Amino acid sequence: MRLQRIHVHNFKLLQDVRIDLSTDPQRPLTVIRAENGSGKTSLHYAILWGLYGIKGLLDVTRAERIRLTSTASPLDKPVAVEVSLEFEVEDDGEAARYRLQRSVFETPAKGDEVERGQERVSLSRLTEAGGEQVALPEEWIAQRLPGRLADVFFTNGDDIQKFITGRQHAHERQEKVHVTIENLLGIGKLRQAVKDTATAYQLYEKRAAKDAGAKVEALADQKDELRKKADELNAKIEKISSRQKNMEAAQDQAQRELDAIKGIGDLDALNAQIAEIKQDCAALETRKTECLNAMSALLRDEVTSWSLMNDSLTAGLERLDELKEMRVIPSHSVQVLHDCLEGGECICGEPLAPGSPNRDHVQSLLDEQQDKSAVSKYLSEARYRAHALRETGSLPDSFPQRRTQLLTEYTRITQEIERKGTSLNAATERRGQIDDEKVRRLQADLIELDEKIKNIIYELGSLGRQVKDAEEEVTAKQKQLEKAQREAKISADIATKRDVANDLKDLASAVRDRLEGEYVERVSAKLQEMFHWIIGSDNSATQGVYTGVTITKSFDIKVMSQRGTSLDPDFEINGASQRALTLSFVWSLMEVAGVVAPRFIDTPLGMVSGDTKRRMVEAITRPPGTSETPFQVVLLLTRSEIADIEDILDERAGSFLTLSCSHHHPQDLVNNWLVDYPVSRTCRCTHREMCDVCARRRDGEHLRYREQEASL
Repeated sequence: MRLQRIHVHNFKLLQDVRIDLSTDPQRPLTVIRAENGSGKTSLHYAILWGLYGIKGLLDVTRAERIRLTSTASPLDKPVAVEVSLEFEVEDDGEAARYRLQRSVFETPAKGDEVERGQERVSLSRLTEAGGEQVALPEEWIAQRLPGRLADVFFTNGDDIQKFITGRQHAHERQEKVHVTIENLLGIGKLRQAVKDTATAYQLYEKRAAKDAGAKVEALADQKDELRKKADELNAKIEKISSRQKNMEAAQDQAQRELDAIKGIGDLDALNAQIAEIKQDCAALETRKTECLNAMSALLRDEVTSWSLMNDSLTAGLERLDELKEMRVIPSHSVQVLHDCLEGGECICGEPLAPGSPNRDHVQSLLDEQQDKSAVSKYLSEARYRAHALRETGSLPDSFPQRRTQLLTEYTRITQEIERKGTSLNAATERRGQIDDEKVRRLQADLIELDEKIKNIIYELGSLGRQVKDAEEEVTAKQKQLEKAQREAKISADIATKRDVANDLKDLASAVRDRLEGEYVERVSAKLQEMFHWIIGSDNSATQGVYTGVTITKSFDIKVMSQRGTSLDPDFEINGASQRALTLSFVWSLMEVAGVVAPRFIDTPLGMVSGDTKRRMVEAITRPPGTSETPFQVVLLLTRSEIADIEDILDERAGSFLTLSCSHHHPQDLVNNWLVDYPVSRTCRCTHREMCDVCARRRDGEHLRYREQEASL
C-alpha cells in the first residue's frame, strides 16, 4: 500500500488539511515541515483514526480517552470530523486505487467531555466509471495494514525505540519484536496453518483408527491421551517460564536500583569517612587558631617593634643617654629631701623645725620632686630595657622570616580546611541520597528472587524430563498405531486423506521453521549492515564500539561489545544509536518481507546530529534498487532537524509541505492570520522556502520568500 492523498477535516486543529504524498520510487520521500505545536502529532493521530477508528487509535496510543475535536470548539455544537485517505495497492498483480473515508460527529461538552456519535466508514475502489463500494472495509484494511503493526508503519519519534529500549523488560521487547516479525513475514498465518493441518491430520487419523477396528482405535485413544499429557506439560513449562522471565526482570530492576545506590557509596564507609573528616577539620581549626595567636604575639613583641622602628627608637635611646649624662636620670633628690625632713636639718645646716618656713619650703620641694621622680623612673627603666633589646632587635631578618613562616602555615591550613569542607559536604550529600531501609529491602528482595528462580529452574528441569519421557511415549505409541493400521484393513480414501493431511502439516511446519530461521537471519544480517553504516562504526573486534548486532532465537535484538558481551540498550547505548538500531530493524524487516507500505515517522531525528544524522536520513530515504521492494517514507521534521540535511532532501524528496499553527503568532509566526481561534494550515513551501502563511521570525536569515497562491 502506498498513500497518495490525505484530507483531514476538523480533527483537533487540522481544520482543512490536504496533503499529496510522493509515490515516485526514485524520490520516495515526502517531507512535512512543522515545528512543535503545529499539528504533527494531530496529523499522526488523524491518519491512525482514519485507518483503525477510535478503538484502534486508543490501542496504539495506549490512552484512556482521546478527544478528536479542538478544545477551542464551542460547547454543545456538533462538529463533523472526517479523514479521507487515498492509496494504491496491487490487486491480482495490477495497481488499484482506493479511498477510505471515516467520519463522526463529536459534540464538546463541559469539563473537556465530549459526546461522540457512531463512526461511519466506507471504502471505495476508484475507477474511471466512479467509485465501487468495498464490503467490510475495516476487515479489508486489517489484512493489508494490521492494527497490531500500526506503530511500525506510523511511528512517533519519541516512541521509535520501543523495540530496543524504553525501560521495558527484556521479554516485553522480545514479544514486540516477535509479533512484528511474525506478522510482516506471515509467520503467524503459517503457525495457524500448522495448527489447522495438525487438527485435520488428527481427525483423519481417528477416522482411520475407527475404520481399522477397536484395537487400533484404542491405541489411537492412548496416543491422544499421551499427546494431551505432553501438551499440558509444555503449557505448564511455558507458564512457569513466563513467571521466570518476570522474576528475572524484577531481579534485574532490583539489582539496578541497588547498584545505583552502591554507586553513591557504602553507608558505613561514608559515616566513617564523615567522622574522620570532622576530626581532621577540628584539628585544623585548632592549628589555625594557634597560628593566628602566634601572628598576634609577633606583632605585639618589642623585638618586632625594634625591627620595624630601628631608626626612631635609636634616636630616642640617644636622648635618654643624654639625660643620664646630665644626671637628670636616674633621680636621687627625693630620698635626700626625705632624709632632711626626718633629721630636722637641711643640707645647708639650717634647722627644719616643725611649722617653720624652712621646713615648709623643703616639704614643697619634696612634693614637687616626687611627681618628677615617677617620670624619671619610667625613663630610666626604658633606657635600661632599650639597651637590652637593641642587641636582638637590631637583627634585620628576624621579623620578615617569622612573618613569612606564619603566613605560609596559615595559608596552607586554610586551604586544607576548605578542601576538607568540600569533601565533608560531598560525603554528607551522598549519605543523604542513601536510603538505608531501601538498601536492606532490595537486598532481601534479591535473595528471595534468587531463591525462587533457583526453584523454578529446578522445576523446569523436572518438567523438561517429564516432557521428554512423554514425547518418547507418544513416539512409541505412534509406531504401534502405524503398525496396527498397516496390519488392519482401512478405507483407501481415509488413508489417503490422512496421509495428505500429515504431509501438509509437515510442509507447513517446515516452511514456518524456515521463515523463523533463514528469513530472520536475513533480517538480522541486513539490520547489522544498516546499523553499522548509520552510526559510522566498524564491526571489527578492535575498532568498533559495537562489534555486532543480531536477532536471537528468543527474538531479542542484541548489540555486542568488544568484550563479547551484550550491551544493555537502556543504559549502555546512546539515544542516537537506539534510534538508528530501531530504524534499521524496521527497514530491514520490511525489505526482507517485501512489504509495500508507508513508513510514516513523526520527528525521527531527535537526539541525532552531525554525520550520524546525515547517514540516517540517507539510509531511510535511499531509492530501492531494481530487485528491491518499492517503499514510501513520510518524515515530519522541524526546522532544526532539517538543518544540515537540506541537500539530501533536495535529492530524495518528491513532495514538500509546511504545516503551521496560528497560535504561534506573534512570538514565532511573522504574520497574523486574522482568526479568532487556533487553527493549523498548510502551504506548499519546501524546506528552503517561506511565505505569508509559514514565515517565522528567523526564517529570513536562510530561507527564500515564495509568493503565496492565495492571501491569508
